[in-house]
Amino acid sequence: MKKYLLLVACSLTAMIGARGQEYRVKRSTGKLIVSLPAVVIEGYSGNEIVFSSKPKETEIDPKAVGLQTINTAGYLDNSGLGISVVEKGNTVEVNEVIENLDIKILVPKGMILSFVCNKVTAGAKVIFRNMDNEIEIDAYDNILLLDHVTGPLTARSLYGPIDVVFTGPVKGPVSIATIYGAIDVAIPVATKANMQLKSIHSPIMTSPDLKIEMEKHEPEPVGSHATSIAGKLNGGGTDLWLNSKFGKIYLRKTQ
Repeated sequence: MKKYLLLVACSLTAMIGARGQEYRVKRSTGKLIVSLPAVVIEGYSGNEIVFSSKPKETEIDPKAVGLQTINTAGYLDNSGLGISVVEKGNTVEVNEVIENLDIKILVPKGMILSFVCNKVTAGAKVIFRNMDNEIEIDAYDNILLLDHVTGPLTARSLYGPIDVVFTGPVKGPVSIATIYGAIDVAIPVATKANMQLKSIHSPIMTSPDLKIEMEKHEPEPVGSHATSIAGKLNGGGTDLWLNSKFGKIYLRKTQ
């Protein structure tokens, strides 16, 4: 009986430790495709993709030792963190197996990052930090926060807002679009860019410190609420396109 209790205690300790562990994939090139409703992704100068999670106070099932969780989509928790991490050729695919996770990913700066989440997430936050990687985003209603990124960047969202802080020099092309969400972008004053900003039903607001040389075009039809701006910043350069159908667009300088 004592041996059994000791075995259970050891199993519980091992499982508690696993909930806070890291999972690593030795790869620094190619593409990382992340399909998690909420995640923090940071760029770093390393040669491994590092996945980690914060330990959670949950009920432990000693009968689950040695088994893998599987979900209705067929994804297996092969990481011990509640996510599926699978290498396919030159890509690494990451999918959710267990819901309500707190995952952080460190991504080598030589990799292309693709974030894809086309399901209802009730406004879950996705945070990208300190990345000079190429980033592709296709989201539904996630809150997208990108801090200290350089581009290239392609971001699409149906309902969720997109906030981006660029650090210079901005590498293009940059294309950000939403249907219902607002777009808030900060760029360095010295950025050289070809600008196209458009909102069908909401205003566009820009910092007076950003001296955009406006191109002349035909005015919008009478009764139209659309605002469309095309021009060059500091003589032109990187293509920067911001488009929202119903949301406001804010273009400000990086502090």
